[in-house]
Amino acid sequence: MLKKLVSLSAVLCFAACRATAVLSVTPEIPKITLHNMSREALFEKMKKAADPGNVAVNWKTMTVKMQMGVPMQQRSLAVTAMYKFPAKSKIVAEMPGIPVTTEVFNGTQAWKETAGLGIQMKTGVQLAFAEFDCKKANPALELTDIYKKVELDPSLYKVAGFSCYKLICYPPDKLNVPPSQLFIDDKEFLARYSIESQLSEMGVVQVAVDIKDYKIVEGVRLPMLMEINMLGIKMQAKILGVKINDKIPDTEFLFPENKDKTEGQ
Repeated sequence: MLKKLVSLSAVLCFAACRATAVLSVTPEIPKITLHNMSREALFEKMKKAADPGNVAVNWKTMTVKMQMGVPMQQRSLAVTAMYKFPAKSKIVAEMPGIPVTTEVFNGTQAWKETAGLGIQMKTGVQLAFAEFDCKKANPALELTDIYKKVELDPSLYKVAGFSCYKLICYPPDKLNVPPSQLFIDDKEFLARYSIESQLSEMGVVQVAVDIKDYKIVEGVRLPMLMEINMLGIKMQAKILGVKINDKIPDTEFLFPENKDKTEGQ
């Protein structure tokens, strides 16, 4: 569950920044020492820390409202993300003076609608990323259900003020991106930092997320504040509210007819 909201925040940054190149922001993270933790033992500790009552598997829908912005700037991006598990998502991003964008995945199709500008269908790698991001948000899935392979690095790392284990997560081959890195602290076993590749409108970029301020929501511990570094731009994502198992009609994910559309790459 922790990884899934981190991923959501990283994806939403692209609507705000409109990236135009393939760049890397991977920081140099120092090693501390070796450890003797097994991958399976770490997974169990992570699960108990985030979802001790195993309640997230009963989540059928999730709606997240968040605010994203660059510190010291007055404009911010308001984002509403709706998920109907296992395979439907809708993300709406609004900013004053900018056309509203809506991105939808309905299990088979994906598209982006920009107010006043029509619809762009997502195909190829764009469709693959839309499916992958929706899968990462499903609370019933473990990391090993989402990624092709997950490895535990043998060293502890110093990151964001914590001593952390590092999980190396390999996305499906069809995405053709480097593995993600997820850092789990060795005391509370919560996700504290992540580095992953995401698809922007013009290419793949790496996004680093500093995860902060955990709160318990419907029995699950979730991060309420994240600091995101993408393309050298630092942003803050603040979760304003999370609703679980609210009714979300399937009509939210229907393709809007009678509108101009173009095909993505």
